[in-house]
Amino acid sequence: MRGFLCLVSTLALGLLVGARDIPKESSLQETEWNKFAPACTVNINSQLPRPQPLILIPGTDQFRYPASDDRLLQLNAGETLELACGNGFNIAPSKNSIIISCVIDSTFNFDSAMYQFSEFSCTRNFASTARRTNRACERDAIIVEIGFDLGTRFPKILDVCHNEITFENHWVKHEFHRRHNGFQQGVPRPSWIQGNFYTGIPVNTLYTMNRQRETIATILNSQALADQLVQDLSSGIYMARGHIAARADFIYGTQQNATFWFLNAAPQWQNFNDGNWARIEDSARSFVASRNIQVTVYGGTYGVHTQTDANGDEQPIFLDFDPNGTQRLPAPLLYYKILHDEVNKAGIVLIGVNDIHLTSLQHVQEQYVLCEDIGDKISWINWDRRNLARGYSYACEVNPFLKRIGHLAGLDIPNLLI
Repeated sequence: MRGFLCLVSTLALGLLVGARDIPKESSLQETEWNKFAPACTVNINSQLPRPQPLILIPGTDQFRYPASDDRLLQLNAGETLELACGNGFNIAPSKNSIIISCVIDSTFNFDSAMYQFSEFSCTRNFASTARRTNRACERDAIIVEIGFDLGTRFPKILDVCHNEITFENHWVKHEFHRRHNGFQQGVPRPSWIQGNFYTGIPVNTLYTMNRQRETIATILNSQALADQLVQDLSSGIYMARGHIAARADFIYGTQQNATFWFLNAAPQWQNFNDGNWARIEDSARSFVASRNIQVTVYGGTYGVHTQTDANGDEQPIFLDFDPNGTQRLPAPLLYYKILHDEVNKAGIVLIGVNDIHLTSLQHVQEQYVLCEDIGDKISWINWDRRNLARGYSYACEVNPFLKRIGHLAGLDIPNLLI
């Protein structure tokens, strides 16, 4: 089979070389010729190697993506890609980076041999890296970059504003384009990653339902109240490891796996996570695709929500205490997602209330809506936004919201994206 592919590819290359030797009389003729030049097409759902390499623009730290949301990575004949693995390729164990060139269909040339694209698998999954920077952000927090370590290059997918004392992840930043609506599907769910953050704390353990009940019982001085607030998996009444930037906001499986850092999570009630927040995430991708715009996304958390203790007083909910009893890893009051169309200086913020135990719609609207609610003007989100058990949700202009919560002080978005 390999010999047959080599013969076919050699013939194809010969035809291309011969064709390129034919003089072109005009740029129009060249344009017409390029329409018929053989090209490569790789379906990112069914034809990517496993374990998957990074797919890069050669010599850069930029990923090469499909042009649209059709999940088809297309290249002109002779066009090159750089593939990168953390621990070598199965066809080249000593190499962490290779350059391949498009021949025809899903056949690529590497080192004078022809391969199907699916053959360029890594020897193991490429693990992402989180690295601290010296850039400051909200309330004594710092920016942490999440990406992939290639030595002199660092293909990045997320900036995270993380507080190493309180364990708050105030916001994360990434890019969004029409093509992101065509993310790779069927990627197995990985384990969550702690790395060298949350020193001395087994964060995964804090999210178990037994530990949640134990911690909340301490806060509220009532095991019965804690048992009522945190129930079981089937009910959805418990706090999940809530993605701030959704895994489906990223195209390739390698990138999706890199969203499973605890740096990109906060305690989120599951029925909200799977309710209106999921509707916001899905609709945001579809909206950007339908408008064919590119936006910068800021996903964030704000505040700490409260529950009523045994004495009838409101107490803030956290998942951990330091040795001195100081609360940390708060359960946010709100989740938000800002879509910023930088070209048109326009944006919108979509907000969800992270408390499925609220019962008074009037109370929520008076206490949790921090800016003029324009949610009824948005027809492109499939949400049940006033359903308290699924997480009351709303939308605002960006600048008034940010002024109220005190995040991203340097961000100015004067126009409304709607």
